[in-house]
Amino acid sequence: MRRRLRYFRLFILMTFVFAVVLVIYLSVKGRTKPPETEVVTEKPKVIVVAATDLMPRTLLTSELLEEREVSIAPEGVITSKEEAVNRLTKTIIRRGEPIFQQHLTPVLKELSAAYLIPPGQIGMALAISRPETVPPLKVGDYISIHAVFAGVKVKTIVPRSMVLAINNRVNEVSFAQEGQTQTATQQQTQTPSPEFKQLILLVALSPMEAKAVALAMDSNATLYYTLHPAPIPTISPLPDLGRDLTLQELTGFRPIIRETRPPSPAAPFTLEPFTLQLNRIEGSLRNLSQRVKSLEAQANLGFSRPARTNTVREHQIVGVIGDQKVVISTFKSEGGR
Repeated sequence: MRRRLRYFRLFILMTFVFAVVLVIYLSVKGRTKPPETEVVTEKPKVIVVAATDLMPRTLLTSELLEEREVSIAPEGVITSKEEAVNRLTKTIIRRGEPIFQQHLTPVLKELSAAYLIPPGQIGMALAISRPETVPPLKVGDYISIHAVFAGVKVKTIVPRSMVLAINNRVNEVSFAQEGQTQTATQQQTQTPSPEFKQLILLVALSPMEAKAVALAMDSNATLYYTLHPAPIPTISPLPDLGRDLTLQELTGFRPIIRETRPPSPAAPFTLEPFTLQLNRIEGSLRNLSQRVKSLEAQANLGFSRPARTNTVREHQIVGVIGDQKVVISTFKSEGGR
């Protein structure tokens, strides 16, 4: 009986402990989780940089611009290509540099064509009655102007000139002339314009070139236009081709390497010690002095003429008798007859 009571108490105790543990587990599990803190990451900002080196008074197009993402955008920087297209640069902008608002002029529609003219030059309009004689041109191309006088003489009056506008249009921007309304301009841009019977070019010339063109046109000279080639960008050599190729790389065979012995070092050049040969010099001087003395003695004594002695001279008379040679000799002593 007591044993049963003991087991019963132990069972009740274990049940109570299990219930307490279960309640604690359920309370911990059912507790609401704290809200997770969201990490706010700033989106990268887009800026516009120059795709190539831009000179002053360059008309910007989408091809000359690039968009890049940065974490922090400087103040006043251009953030989209649409903001910079059809605007002129005021200063030099290097490749990869960001473009700021202060670097650009207002939109070209709000400006006049005078902003297109480079410093030191003037703009001149050329009316071309035969457009088929002009090569295909775009704004920014360089042309040369040649004048033919009376079909005999040809002279290049403008060696190099930049095309600023074609038919009063710069790319998609049209400069409205006096008397045109905004609606007419909009209609012209919306509807395809008919082919011009007369081509009008606005070119940048120096004052002297403008005078030469005006004189040629007034002299009824025929003007011809030639297009300059576009500048070709320089291609940097590949890093692998920066060195000369070896014979093995060219032919695919390993060259035969001959053993070459290093040249033996040459014997050092030594100079013999310099010794004065005084004995020889003294002997030569002594002989020279004796010879001089003997010559002086002969000069003082003079040369004695030898005494005249009787000498015998032989005279020969040669003759021919028949086929034989006959020689007759006679002797005569000197001093006699």
